[in-house]
Amino acid sequence: MLSRRRFLGIGLLLSATAASLGAWRVLDIVRRRPPEPALGDAPTGTLAASTVATLVAAAQAVTGYPVEPSHYEEYYRWRAQHLRGYFALYERFAGAVDRDAIRSAGRPFVACAAAVRARILARAVRSRHPATVVDRLRVDMLDAEWPTFDRFVLGETLALFARTDAWVALGYHGWPGVPRGLDRYRRAPG
Repeated sequence: MLSRRRFLGIGLLLSATAASLGAWRVLDIVRRRPPEPALGDAPTGTLAASTVATLVAAAQAVTGYPVEPSHYEEYYRWRAQHLRGYFALYERFAGAVDRDAIRSAGRPFVACAAAVRARILARAVRSRHPATVVDRLRVDMLDAEWPTFDRFVLGETLALFARTDAWVALGYHGWPGVPRGLDRYRRAPG
C-alpha cells in the first residue's frame, strides 16, 4: 500500500517528466528551420467549377485589385491538368479557405466580403514570417499547409498578376502581348 506522501511524490515525478518532454518538443520546433514547402507527386485532373471560382476569388483578395477572371481560370485549369501535384493542391486550398470562411463568416469563401477573404488569406503571411515563438508553434502544429499554399497558390498568383493585371492597374490598356486596338493612338488622351 502506498502512503499519501509516496503517491504524491510519484505523481509529481511523472508530471515533471511529462513537462520536460513537452519543453524539449517545443524547443526542437523553435530551433529547427521550417522545411521548404514542396508539392506532392499527385496525379493531374480537371478542377471543379467551384474550386476555380474559389481560386479566382483568392486571386482578387490577394492582389487587392479587380482581376480579369478568364486568364486566371485558364491558368489554374491548365496547371491542374498538366502539372503533377497542382490538382490536389488546388482542391486542398479551396477546401481550407472554404472551411475558414464558413467558420468565421458562415458562408463559402466566394460569397464572403473582400475584408473577410483578406483576413483568411492573411494566415499565409503569418505562416511565412512567424513573429513569435507562439506563432511558429501554431504554424508547425495547426497551419502546416499554409506555407505550401503561400508559395504555390498565392505566390504564383501574385507572379501572374505582376505579368498581367498589374499593367492595367498602373494605367495601361493591357499587358505586354495583348493587342490594344488600332485606333486608340489617333484619339486624344481622356
